[in-house]
Amino acid sequence: VWALGNIAGDSSACRDYVLNCGILPPLLLLLTKSTRLTMTRNAVWALSNLCRGKYPPPEFEKVSSCLPVLSRLLFSSDSDLLADACWALSYLSDGPNEKIQAVIDSGVCRRLVELLMHSDYKVASPALRAVGNIVTGDDIQTQVILNCSALPCLLHLL
Repeated sequence: VWALGNIAGDSSACRDYVLNCGILPPLLLLLTKSTRLTMTRNAVWALSNLCRGKYPPPEFEKVSSCLPVLSRLLFSSDSDLLADACWALSYLSDGPNEKIQAVIDSGVCRRLVELLMHSDYKVASPALRAVGNIVTGDDIQTQVILNCSALPCLLHLL
């Protein structure tokens, strides 16, 4: 898992190659069933690398199936898992309103706002990036974040 995540993180071309080889379904299955923390950490890190990149971004249709798993992982007590799940969501929410809406529809917004207050900066920072990407959407999408009581959390970060 670590090797595949490392390859995917090397470049957009490598990421797309790994995605086209069909890594995502078994990786998501592993994240659903694994009870070993080290394996889960490696798998979430690999997943974040599959979602990463802007030039070009991964085909959203190929990576959007990870949203339900990421939504569940946001409730982990492990800071490393939380950080990589938040980074993946920040990558997935970086783009057009359709991508932002898919992230919103996965039900992660309230938890992302809560994670803005996390004591570990390595969690709060990617949560802030994801929230920041979501509010670049349309007015309704921005309002979803505001309805999660984001303003007091954002003020706290100042």
